[in-house]
Amino acid sequence: MNEAIHSSDAADSGSPAGATYPDLEALRARAASLNVEFAALDADARIQRAFELFGDALIATTSFGRDAALLLHHLQRLNIPVRVFFMDTGFHFPETLAYRDTLTKQWKLRVQTVESDNLGRRQYEVIENGKNGPETHITNIDACCGINKVEVQRKFLALPDVSAFMSGLRRDQADTRKETPFVMVQRGKIKFMPFADWPSEQVDLYLRLWEVPEHPLAAQGYTSIGCSPVTCTRPPVDGDARSGRWANEAKTECGIHLDKEI
Repeated sequence: MNEAIHSSDAADSGSPAGATYPDLEALRARAASLNVEFAALDADARIQRAFELFGDALIATTSFGRDAALLLHHLQRLNIPVRVFFMDTGFHFPETLAYRDTLTKQWKLRVQTVESDNLGRRQYEVIENGKNGPETHITNIDACCGINKVEVQRKFLALPDVSAFMSGLRRDQADTRKETPFVMVQRGKIKFMPFADWPSEQVDLYLRLWEVPEHPLAAQGYTSIGCSPVTCTRPPVDGDARSGRWANEAKTECGIHLDKEI
């Protein structure tokens, strides 16, 4: 199932952007306690425990990027029937959308594709002639991420039937993620990261052993796959798996893993 909703649908029924959470300190204390508990569990047990605690109020988020199948395959294998939220920025590679459809159908995932209804969502797009034909460039990547990812995430996390969410974030993906806990609070919700301590070698081994379908762009050398404009995703340039993201820019995160306003 691939069900599309717009960011305004979430905004109508949830807390507004910039909302305060009266019990935030209690929520953080709960997350800290769970983080200690989860450190003693393996990834399977972490996922099962998160679902035991929150049931259908738990969702998963995914980019359907290169390693997205790690979390999604665990959900399918462990029979964890949570909703899976995918943000369609309007700039994804066609291969990413095809990968989404392949995994959704094969594993019967409950995918909800969410997108911005901001009329200016593509205002920073510029089409230029490249060596291989027309290329899309983004003139303000922070603003584009803010409209098409951060604001969309903020609104669906504010839905009244969402209490917690799960991400495939890992410590070895970037220096900005090296302190990633197993459980934290983001935007007033409990956030679970069951693979925080998995190195890339373990991820690759798992996907290979379970013969998980590979993202079509992986064979072309892409190791971290975001939006398709040239400024946002290229093959890695120096052995760093994320070096192709926002190439030639100081930017290292889009903002959806940061608890701040953009």
